[in-house]
Amino acid sequence: MKIFFYLIFILSFSFAANSQSLIQIREQFYRAQVNGESADSFYAKMQSATASATALMVGYKGMAAFMLCNYSYNPYSKLKYFNEGKNLLEKAIAMNSENTELRFLRYTIQKNVPSFLGYSSNANSDKQFVKNRIYDSQLKNADNDLYNRMVKYFSSENN
Repeated sequence: MKIFFYLIFILSFSFAANSQSLIQIREQFYRAQVNGESADSFYAKMQSATASATALMVGYKGMAAFMLCNYSYNPYSKLKYFNEGKNLLEKAIAMNSENTELRFLRYTIQKNVPSFLGYSSNANSDKQFVKNRIYDSQLKNADNDLYNRMVKYFSSENN
């Protein structure tokens, strides 16, 4: 019985550590949106994600590339980073299409990229998917940080 409780303790500690690092990655991502140096740092950190990374890490690796589009002046570089981000984000969603956070990230990109890039085909379905998940109380209980970020985003979008 002691072993059972010890195992539960170790697993819960491991889960808390993983979710803390995910919150840190989210924080770095949000900082990267407003500061070029933070975007470079976030991109460098995410480049170290291995090929065996989780779908979410692959998705944030793609988001790091998207962030560099904002701070690049060279059109060729902008397109290179855009395509890298798009390919990684789509790969991540193919790995786990039911991941609310990945679908939310894709929605935010597709809603904000220029239409001539032709990357908006999933915006409406992703928005509906994410909004349906927001109203599911399991998400709020499982990942309150993500829940609060999505609610804040959608409430500011309506203004």
